[in-house]
Amino acid sequence: MAPQFSTPIKCIYDASDLSNFKNSIAFERLHDVIRIIVQKVKGTSLPKNVFDLSLVTRADVNTPASRNLGDDLLETFSESGRAIVEIIQSFNKLLDETPPLEGPRRFGNMARREWQDKIEADVGPLLHKLTKKEDLQLELSYYLVNSFGSPIRLDYGSGHELSFIAFVGGLMELKILDVSQIDATEILIIFAKYYDLVRRLILEYSLEPAGSHGVWGLDDHFHFIYILGAAQFNVDGNSKQYVPPVSQVLSSLIIEDFKETNLYVNAIAFIFKIKSGPFNEHSPIIFDIHKTVSLWSKVLSGLLKMYEVEVLGKFPVVQHFWFGSGLFPWLDTETRQKLPVKDVANEEKEEKEDTLPGFINGYAGQKTTKANITLTGAPWARQNPGATPHALHSRGPTRPIPKNSRG
Repeated sequence: MAPQFSTPIKCIYDASDLSNFKNSIAFERLHDVIRIIVQKVKGTSLPKNVFDLSLVTRADVNTPASRNLGDDLLETFSESGRAIVEIIQSFNKLLDETPPLEGPRRFGNMARREWQDKIEADVGPLLHKLTKKEDLQLELSYYLVNSFGSPIRLDYGSGHELSFIAFVGGLMELKILDVSQIDATEILIIFAKYYDLVRRLILEYSLEPAGSHGVWGLDDHFHFIYILGAAQFNVDGNSKQYVPPVSQVLSSLIIEDFKETNLYVNAIAFIFKIKSGPFNEHSPIIFDIHKTVSLWSKVLSGLLKMYEVEVLGKFPVVQHFWFGSGLFPWLDTETRQKLPVKDVANEEKEEKEDTLPGFINGYAGQKTTKANITLTGAPWARQNPGATPHALHSRGPTRPIPKNSRG
């Protein structure tokens, strides 16, 4: 029976809903998507001239062609892969047409909301390149549009990154993007162009980190990009590809050599662009990785374990992940029945709190400090010879986009 699709709805209202989330088909499919993508890109380098190096370099860098992928490279893509890149390029063009508003501001730039209006108006016709089914377009559009941060809170974080994984994963689930038939390079390029656009948004509109742990988080904005890059450095034993030692990745020489071809190193380069001061002070978790781990396989398994706890297991992150009926349904994995959803009487109150930029989780949260934050304690540093590397378990916004298009 063909799947039915619908506009995603909110099902996670407080931390007690996480147990239902972990028993849902949606949770299971997200894990499958992550596992398949990670396995696919292992040992694969990103081609040069894909990343926009001006986004990760303090000095002026002339990369005029990097925002639009060359036609010669696009011609090697699958039809769906090419359509995804063209959607991202279209959103980039809208960003060119929506400069930040001038004047002082305490939080993000309000022009970000104008850009949101533009992509919401264009997303329907753009998704038509991937599917003609309007109900599927509605479900896909939620995950795509929410991949770029919140226009209400003017922030971006790992929950929005998860939304892009869901967008790509939904296409994979339906074989619109057939991972078995496409090259690993195509997957890496899709994610590289996505990350370039997100970093443009962060820099242009001064987006706040969403639910940031401050220095006690892996990164202010991202997590999955590090998983992809660590997978790239997990090469086959017979490979002659040079992989830098884990301990040397924070050196300027390695960053310069690999920031164009590896997503992990590229993410490190972005940190050096936007932050100053000793690296061990502003990014202690990443610093700890490169002081305590010697194998890229350990880095990868540790990052996957951390993702399980700090992204998929954290209410502030997944509360904005909504559920449709086709791609990521709120159904029990065993019974295939709908999981319970709480009374939504407090929804208006939560949405009102969401309209206050700069307050993490509205007024409901508490000030985050090293003493009260819950973290995954350096999983790569735990030496237990009898244990096997932890893998992801096998189980486990804005309002939905209206069906309209720009004139």
